[in-house]
Amino acid sequence: MSVFSRLSSFFTQPLVLPLWKPSRPALMGFVYLLILSAPWAVWQVDSWSQSRAFERLARQGRERVILYAGSLHSEIEKYQNIPQVLASDPEVTALLSAGDRGKAQALSRRLERLNHKLGASAIYVLNEGGMTLSASNWAEGVGSFVGQRFDFRPYFVEARQGRVGRYFALGSTSNQPGYYIAMPVMLADRVAGAVVVKMALDELEKSWTGTGEKVFVTDAHGIVFITNNPGWRYRSRWPLRPDERLAVRTSRQYGDESLDTLNFVSGERLVTADGRGYLSVAAPLEDGQNWTLTVLLDARDAQSQARITGLLAVAAMTLLGVGLYYLAHRTLERRRQTRELERRVAERTAALTESNQRLQDEIIERRRAEEELTNKQAELVQAAKLAALGQMSAGMVHEINQPLAALRSYADNAVTYLDLERPQGTRENLHEIVGLTERMARITGQLKHFARKSTGAAAPIEVAAMVEGSLALLGGRLRTDVVTLVWSPPNADLRVWGDEVRLQQVLVNLLRNGLDAMKGRERRRLEVRAEAQGSLVHILVRDNGTGISDEGMVQLFDPFFTTKPAGEGLGLGLSISEGIVRDLGGRLSAANIPEGGAQFTVTLRKVEEPA
Repeated sequence: MSVFSRLSSFFTQPLVLPLWKPSRPALMGFVYLLILSAPWAVWQVDSWSQSRAFERLARQGRERVILYAGSLHSEIEKYQNIPQVLASDPEVTALLSAGDRGKAQALSRRLERLNHKLGASAIYVLNEGGMTLSASNWAEGVGSFVGQRFDFRPYFVEARQGRVGRYFALGSTSNQPGYYIAMPVMLADRVAGAVVVKMALDELEKSWTGTGEKVFVTDAHGIVFITNNPGWRYRSRWPLRPDERLAVRTSRQYGDESLDTLNFVSGERLVTADGRGYLSVAAPLEDGQNWTLTVLLDARDAQSQARITGLLAVAAMTLLGVGLYYLAHRTLERRRQTRELERRVAERTAALTESNQRLQDEIIERRRAEEELTNKQAELVQAAKLAALGQMSAGMVHEINQPLAALRSYADNAVTYLDLERPQGTRENLHEIVGLTERMARITGQLKHFARKSTGAAAPIEVAAMVEGSLALLGGRLRTDVVTLVWSPPNADLRVWGDEVRLQQVLVNLLRNGLDAMKGRERRRLEVRAEAQGSLVHILVRDNGTGISDEGMVQLFDPFFTTKPAGEGLGLGLSISEGIVRDLGGRLSAANIPEGGAQFTVTLRKVEEPA
């Protein structure tokens, strides 16, 4: 509904105001009722505000849980593929099949170099009995894994059964915590051993500090093993049963840690830890090991907000009582004024309604005409672009046919080299084929970019890239017509405000007009320059053709004016180009040059670099 319709509806409806005529005893009774009900209302508002505050805090906690879970998953994913790749490595499979000590030493040195680049804690290879044959820490002496048995570790048990083993524990040799990923190594349909990568998660824990929340990850027994609060590490959220404590001790997962119980007290809404109230938000992690990530958010801010809301409720109740008392006194006066206002409104309603309807009809018709004009203009611009593509198609076919023929030749050569068992020749021909396909991709990419419809939004455009893209579309014709191209790209940071798709259409049109103007010339020279002057950038396209006549200069940008022979143009290119540049806040101008030929200049606003 328009503004005029709403005004008309307002003035045609009868104005209804309260008709209650209160007495003084009634007013006083109403005020007393407000005073008596104020404590109940404040209590209700306080309860509601606390619920809302904790809902917001819980929503924030769920968002933080997703964030922390994502960071943990990303940290593990960094090392996910290392054991998988090494499990099929020829050196690893050769070591597990032969068990040669010399191969084990060479592989240890290689794992040491690889681990230095990746930043893991250790990478090592176990045989089918769980004995370490090679390890990245082979040179650490007592701390080396070489010769150590890890057949008791759950990650090796999983790998020995042909599955990917995952486990978090304190190292039995280094006593340093880490997350283990073990990948089975298959030889002739049997598990010959495993490749294990151990990663430290201390950097992840450091990234969780300073956020204001308490974050920790617990295992299936409720034992905290990853946290940004060091005092909670290797402690359980609830007392462990004797059988659970015995199982954890037997597995040596957490070494000799005491596994004491954390001093957590769970209430109706909050969890009290270290004498402070927190809102607890927890979610299971999708790792298959029954891990749970918990975030504790300090509840003091939520409680303070609830108190402030309660105080505001008291103030609101007071203001409401005063306002209602004042409104009751104003009711009789408004009732008298209503009759007079209704009479005046009735007299003005008919004329206003008729005028409003006429104005609405005019607005609808004008909007329809503007939308139709805008659509026709957009269709005309796109049609001109597709027409230009059609005229450039012959050159583009030649540009693509050449690499296609070369592709066939290199492919035949590669087949021949394969038959002759000459892999180097095959590799060289395949490299040539890759280069040719990249060349074809650039050509078709330019065509696709040029043909797409514009979004119409102005954005910073790099001048050099835009000009070179336009020249690439006309590359075939430049070579066919034997044109000398003079183009000195400006600095890469020279940018203008505009729409890249529409500006490229303008440049392609100007370049094609220049090539058409040089037909019949013995020597053809096309020059493109980009110059910055203050807050403006001038893009110049100059040819050494026949130039522009005086009559043509006057009508140059008029629609359907053309100097080309019949059938070679509709005379819309320059008109559309001038309209595009003008819409972008720029200017398109033309002039003849003394030595012969014409020059077109596109002037656009420069994108200023920030100070």
